[in-house]
Amino acid sequence: MFSFILALLGLVNAIYLTVQKLFQVDYCVIGNSCQSVINSSYGIIGGLPLSIYGILFFCIIAYISFQRAFNSQSSLGFELLLLSIGSIFSVHLMIIQFFVIKSFCIYCSFSATVTIVLLVLSALRFNDENDGVSLTHFLPSRYIFTGVSVIFILLVSLIVYSKILSNTYDIEILEKKAATSTIKDFSTTDLNNLAGIEYTKALMQIQSIRKQAFVDYIARYDAAFMGLQLDQYYMAFVQNNLLMNDQNTRSAIKSLKGNPSAFQQYLDNIDDIEQKDFRNRFLDLQKDLLAYYNARFLLDTTYQTQVKDNSYGAIQIGNPKAPLKLIVFSDFLCSHCASFHATMEHLFKRYPDFFHITYRSFPIQGKISELLALYGICSANQNKYLDYADSIYENQRNITYQTIQSFIPESINKQQLQVCINDRIANNLLQNDIKEVKRLNIQSTPTVFLNGYLSNIASIKTELSKLLKTDVKLFNNHSGHSHDHSGHSH
Repeated sequence: MFSFILALLGLVNAIYLTVQKLFQVDYCVIGNSCQSVINSSYGIIGGLPLSIYGILFFCIIAYISFQRAFNSQSSLGFELLLLSIGSIFSVHLMIIQFFVIKSFCIYCSFSATVTIVLLVLSALRFNDENDGVSLTHFLPSRYIFTGVSVIFILLVSLIVYSKILSNTYDIEILEKKAATSTIKDFSTTDLNNLAGIEYTKALMQIQSIRKQAFVDYIARYDAAFMGLQLDQYYMAFVQNNLLMNDQNTRSAIKSLKGNPSAFQQYLDNIDDIEQKDFRNRFLDLQKDLLAYYNARFLLDTTYQTQVKDNSYGAIQIGNPKAPLKLIVFSDFLCSHCASFHATMEHLFKRYPDFFHITYRSFPIQGKISELLALYGICSANQNKYLDYADSIYENQRNITYQTIQSFIPESINKQQLQVCINDRIANNLLQNDIKEVKRLNIQSTPTVFLNGYLSNIASIKTELSKLLKTDVKLFNNHSGHSHDHSGHSH
């Protein structure tokens, strides 16, 4: 009886998910991530939502459970076989949900849970009623086989009929329209894909704002607890040599009962912090706050981007098994790229086993940038890419069509270079890089991905420091560019 009720709940859940998919309801009754899961590419098989197959599955299980509970028609082995297949598939879908889509749909998870619970109950009954296991145990009785066959044929006929209708009248299951035009209609996913990494940046910014609001709330709470205004709180623990988690300090400030004059007199007896250290003090204060209140920001603040490989090859240096894999889209005439290259090359030479770098072209300054990119590709064919890049970046302000040749290092065979830049493969490699730039909607140089995540020199330094378990110092090159490279806009 309990299994029958569970199967009915699974059936109702599958019907609800199907309604969600077909009618694109804007919200779930519980949770807010249903649409991102059911509208993913993994939510369709054979042109139909997975929940359609869920309806078929739970109808059959409900029928078998009903016959066992009310008509003493038991086929436990057959039921166990069906539930085993369903559970394996459910676990597969849960892995995709959590680790590929990186979202959570409570109804999808409920469906998987019901299937697994039904499997456990069926296995326990099977074990109680059978001393051993043989092939005949897994064959359905004639009564069960007939009923299951009828249900299967009816539902499959309905599915096939729906497919015929969709093929005849161009009906297909789509996400809710987010934009329309005479050219085509666009779903939210379509627009997100068009926006590329700009959409990713926006998501990261939203999460950063949420995280900062979370930290500010805790800071205001702690300030109020000690009788301080927020500006006084930051003055005490950022501009003065005080620690918020020191109990003596907290007790002393709290005893002032918010008196501004007494608070200022208290600070007059504390050593000041140099202004250049304020930023690090502020970051340390945030970490101490979170630790003190056992607070954690649970939402993702970074989003992985799938950068497609170039089928015509790649410019790569470093250890293929390195923990830090970089993809750098750059332009040889971009001053920020020159600064990034110098700093990154310094890190690579110091820690070569930690980096694998793929250099890709984003020639944003026209034909001369494309020509320089081709020379870079062809220099890489002679294993001289870094020699070439060093020379061009160092002299980029003097680069013209007339002077390019004079800045190509002597270590590079210029005759082979000239043959290469007219080669079809080299040109196709460049055009494929430009195609990927457009697909990702990259707007500036350098654009850097570290292990699939948007990055910059500061985050590279942070990750390297974690691996080395020491604070890595950045190389300050002569060009004077900052290391927070937002890049040049296209």
